[in-house]
Amino acid sequence: DEEIIFNYSYMLVSRPQLHTVYGKARIVEAFYQYFMFGAIKGELQESHFEKIKKATIFAKKIVIESIENNQKTSWIEKNVAEIIKILDIDSLLTIPISVAFMKAGMALSEEELKKVLKIIAKNKEGDFGAIDTSSVVKGDNVYDEYKVLIEENEKNENKGLTTESVGIQIPSTKNIDETIIYDMSLINGLKMKFKEWKTGWKEQHLRSGDEFDDENFIEGNEPFFTDIKKSIKTKIIILLDHSSSISSDAVEYKKATIALCEVLAFLRVKFAVYAFSTENRSVVCWSVKEDNMKWNNITAKRLAQIVANGSTPLAEVYDKMFSTLQAKQPNIFLTLTDGEPSDSNAVRKMTKSLKGIGITMVALGLGPNTVRATTIANNLKHLGYDKTMAVSRLKDIPNKVINLLDV
Repeated sequence: DEEIIFNYSYMLVSRPQLHTVYGKARIVEAFYQYFMFGAIKGELQESHFEKIKKATIFAKKIVIESIENNQKTSWIEKNVAEIIKILDIDSLLTIPISVAFMKAGMALSEEELKKVLKIIAKNKEGDFGAIDTSSVVKGDNVYDEYKVLIEENEKNENKGLTTESVGIQIPSTKNIDETIIYDMSLINGLKMKFKEWKTGWKEQHLRSGDEFDDENFIEGNEPFFTDIKKSIKTKIIILLDHSSSISSDAVEYKKATIALCEVLAFLRVKFAVYAFSTENRSVVCWSVKEDNMKWNNITAKRLAQIVANGSTPLAEVYDKMFSTLQAKQPNIFLTLTDGEPSDSNAVRKMTKSLKGIGITMVALGLGPNTVRATTIANNLKHLGYDKTMAVSRLKDIPNKVINLLDV
């Protein structure tokens, strides 16, 4: 029970303040908070709050009835219309992705956590009985389980390829603050765009299809059109160039990489992450995350510790990774680079070889200003990639990066 109360508290902390949510979406967010936790974060008009209380009473009644009578999900869904009616909202309302009010990695103080725990414990007393919030904070009853998890976590830190034979290494430093390369605005912007994109549709005109388009037929174009659901390819590999040529923009490149990783993990897309730099005068390809690992703070720390240094032997890195790529057969190989490799001709040859085994090669570059971004874009175009893009501002990435992965 204590673990459940703690989890509820954690969930409430992650919800946004109501003053940051606008329009009818605020009512929906307030209903969620009140239904789940018995409390809301912020102020609300009295008339809206009355609707929320009424909708919550009805929703809880439906949940209890569904459990007691072993009703299916479809039965619950039929009653959602009544909740929408009570809340007086549009059933087609688009709800924005909620953004946590706290930066990733920033912890609550113990006193702040106790306040939230007391609210949840009081509101859930009817379900769980009296809960000692001080005991929840101490976590004595889960300490042994926590130790087991820590031990398992340490075992998995170096999980992945046994890659010394192909020149790939795993970063080992642990005392790194990965939060400095987390840009929550960029991450949430990407999540919003990708969520819209993944659930969208596109029209495709063919010789046969679902519906006949008479105008296209008269104009001599393909007469039928079909709606096709968009979806992200299931395997993506990301490679981050961390040579000295991008050292002035290294943090921005890492922020972009972190944002992509967070979004791909959010969408449950299978992906792996690598980076390369020079260490002791030798190029090193770093394994940040293998495709069989979960994206978490350990993998983020691996990325954060890599220092931008050395030349840009991109062709050599592609060559080191070739056998791995051939075995994994990713749909997309995304390289984040400034487009200034040590040997452009060698890169073009390796790009062609990788495309030859069925991999779509794409590249993304970041520049400190428009002029530099334009130069990077031109450089990338001449390296044989299927798709390229360069931006001068991180906030431009959400609107443009989707085109890179839409293959």
